[in-house]
Amino acid sequence: MPTPSIVLHQFRASHYNDKVRWALAFKGLKHERVSYLPGPHQIPIKKLSGQTSTPVLVIDGKAIAGSAEIVDTLEAKFPEPRLFPAASAEREQALAIVDRFDREVGPATRTAAFTVFVQELGYVSRLFGGDASTIKRGVYRMVLPLVKPVMAKTNGVTDPANVARAFDTIRQTLNWIAEATRDRFFLVGDRFSVADLTVAALMSPVVKLEHPDMRQAEPVPEALVKLLAQWKDHPGVLWVQRQYRENRPADPN
Repeated sequence: MPTPSIVLHQFRASHYNDKVRWALAFKGLKHERVSYLPGPHQIPIKKLSGQTSTPVLVIDGKAIAGSAEIVDTLEAKFPEPRLFPAASAEREQALAIVDRFDREVGPATRTAAFTVFVQELGYVSRLFGGDASTIKRGVYRMVLPLVKPVMAKTNGVTDPANVARAFDTIRQTLNWIAEATRDRFFLVGDRFSVADLTVAALMSPVVKLEHPDMRQAEPVPEALVKLLAQWKDHPGVLWVQRQYRENRPADPN
């Protein structure tokens, strides 16, 4: 059977996109990546998938939108090595964790990161535009001040109460990770699963990482250094870093 054509349409720096990159790497699936600049991405992504969010994975010409749906599809089409626990009770537990992190924790860590990003537009241009041409990146940098209010609102930064909730969610989640993994390494069962992948990926905006897909672009603004430093020694952060080191395979491409 021929290997299917797989193309990931992504933001270069995005924790939801990294969920999919990690799943592709875990399953050893070679694929092409097409990176977009946030904002200008909306027209081509809408044309491709009927909606405007990334990630979008195209497998043999069929577009699948959203990290959860993509991971579900990958698990169905490429069941080995498996990400979903075999036992039904453990699978339900893992998927409940995935759902909570997709709905609550991912938006919170994104909001926390954007409290810095909206003040560091040059960094945003470098972070998201690393694969773009110099000219395109330059134009994007010039436009960013004009769209800064929309960027701030879209990412929940304009509402102080939402920002406070985001930071509280992060603290509670790190404590939950630490407690859940006090005497074990994996969140569900005795092997790496979609729960570990999702939790680690969606916490990544507030964790200093060395993996090339999620390493902070240099030079890192002082405000981001301070943001990451407040949790750097937390057991929950150390767990995320260890998951990236030990369970994030090399890029199959």
